[in-house]
Amino acid sequence: MISRNNFSNFNPQFKAYKHTIQYNNSRINRGDTCLFRFDLPFNDFVKFIYNKYKNVDKVEVIAHACSDGEEIFSVVSKMIDMLKNNAEKFLPIKAYDLEKEHILRAEKSNYTIESYERDAIKYYLGNNFFNYFLQEAPNNIIAKNILKSKVHFSQSNIMDDIQHIGLHNTVLLARNFWHYLTKKDIDKLAITLGKKMDESSTLVIGDYDKEYNIDKILNKNGIYETDVENVFEKKKLYSKPNYFLFTLH
Repeated sequence: MISRNNFSNFNPQFKAYKHTIQYNNSRINRGDTCLFRFDLPFNDFVKFIYNKYKNVDKVEVIAHACSDGEEIFSVVSKMIDMLKNNAEKFLPIKAYDLEKEHILRAEKSNYTIESYERDAIKYYLGNNFFNYFLQEAPNNIIAKNILKSKVHFSQSNIMDDIQHIGLHNTVLLARNFWHYLTKKDIDKLAITLGKKMDESSTLVIGDYDKEYNIDKILNKNGIYETDVENVFEKKKLYSKPNYFLFTLH
């Protein structure tokens, strides 16, 4: 399996954007995120979707639990940087989050970054970073219109949307939020994905999801990890051949 890329001075301590939401029923949700979050190998991911969909004219890319947009802008900047005009069939991305505050921050697209994010940006984009972000200060950047125009942010809940999403030729990023769902909703979401995904579908989760065995729950529903870390596909189940169908001459 292709493991995540390493970049210099990588620090997995996660503190770029943290937001805890406490609901009336005491259930907690979080909006933690950062640029080029370390549990997705962005180079390998972009190569994977390019090769998988090279003969497809249009691919739907949907991101749920997008938080303040940093991960999605990471994906878009890497797509454009690697694929150039070939990135257009994956764009624009539809990005959703449960919290209105996150959507407002995403639309503003003004970020305070940590040192390890600067290392990740340097690794993945190099000097091309300035094609996509305006640096106002050493630790403050703003996404340029080349990125903002390629993502449509809206407030929504995946549990409401999943029944209406068509997953054919679709990449669904559903990363690092599964633990905040109830057990009933985890099972419902996994079962629904298992029924609706086909071999043209791609699902992306995160390390935090795996800590709670979401990958194993997906496996039970016919969805398995590919050679790219945290990237999953629906696998076709092959039955044993019926040898009685063959006629000897």
